Amino acid sequence: MKQRLGYLVLMALTFLLVAAPGYSASTEELEKKIDLLADEVDDLKNRGFGAGTSDHNRVSVHGYGELHFGQNTENGGATLDNHRFVIGVHALLTDWIHLNAEIDFEHAAQELEFEFGYLDFLLKPAFNVRAGVLLAPVGLLNEFHEPNLFWTVERPLLQVRMIPTTWTVAGAGIFGTPMDGVNYRVFAVGSLQSVEKTGASAGSGNGGGGSASSFSNDGIRGGRHQINKAIAEDFSIFARVEFTKLFPGLQVGFSLVNGDTTHGIIAEDGNMTLIEADIKYRWKWFDMNASIVNTDINDAAAMNTFCGTAAGGCSGGIASNNFGYNIQAGVHLPQLLGWKTTHDIVPHFMFERVRTQDEMPAGTAADLSKNRNAVYTYGVSYMPIPEVALKIDHTHTKTEDSKSTDLFSMAVAYMY
Repeated sequence: MKQRLGYLVLMALTFLLVAAPGYSASTEELEKKIDLLADEVDDLKNRGFGAGTSDHNRVSVHGYGELHFGQNTENGGATLDNHRFVIGVHALLTDWIHLNAEIDFEHAAQELEFEFGYLDFLLKPAFNVRAGVLLAPVGLLNEFHEPNLFWTVERPLLQVRMIPTTWTVAGAGIFGTPMDGVNYRVFAVGSLQSVEKTGASAGSGNGGGGSASSFSNDGIRGGRHQINKAIAEDFSIFARVEFTKLFPGLQVGFSLVNGDTTHGIIAEDGNMTLIEADIKYRWKWFDMNASIVNTDINDAAAMNTFCGTAAGGCSGGIASNNFGYNIQAGVHLPQLLGWKTTHDIVPHFMFERVRTQDEMPAGTAADLSKNRNAVYTYGVSYMPIPEVALKIDHTHTKTEDSKSTDLFSMAVAYMY
């Protein structure tokens, strides 16, 4: 532990030394640039990626990537992984029809994922249409998950287990800004898959159980799948609304997901309702965010019974309720200390509680190792420019079975 703390201190000092050459702008100039960047991000949310592209640049390329180093006390090994490199394209087909797509090369390009590919039909600020393969509008992170936009090396556990980021869905819906400071998205898309048949293939879904994916004792994340594996018997409604001008520096958001999830594999519907709320607040050098998620799953007992039969290829242990929350706070050190620099250094701390088996149906015992009762993450993120982040952090996790693990991590993250 002392050695890891030493790593943190050493990296923090290194960040400070590297930041020194950038002392060229006033604190006021830095604040103006940060405010401008925040306005640009809000504008992208309202209108879609690349909405400001002109006729003189009809096709543009963007993307992001990250390299991770990790050392976990659970297995004692250290790992290096070029976790992802993403190539995205925005095409201005007309001034009101835009195409956006991203392809994700994961783990040194050993895995390929289709992140999204959709058309935006920009009709008017209050009402626009989006259709194709979408990022689910759930929470703070899923739609805008570029690694330099969050401080930790890994995505927060809540946004991995409770909200299975990156959560890709296929369908269509509407979005817009009906009034200043209010953004909304409403989509009808394919549902997660809660159960699977024995012998289900990892290839294309065929509407009868061809997708090898399902809920488990680790939550709903296993029900997420690539679009070519999706069974399209059940659909869900996804809705999100954000209020960005209730108070200076404050954003409040709410997300809702509801739909059946068994896709006709069993007689029961397995209806799932996910409710999420989040908040972001920035005041000068102080920055914080928090999220809370509750997921109710009907027919969990029937799902687990099916998974325990010869016909069920799923692992079982599905909970009737998942619950979790996190809260994170950081300090923009240059602003706090009045340094004249455009660099940013953010020491931060996050607490999470992620219970993927918060309530169990009758006849199913909980796996206590799956409920993370306390997850503490602390570290430093250094951003010489907003598009680049060098990160270092330590995560200590306690589970309900009174065990704990530690993970020391570093990352190089960027977007272009």
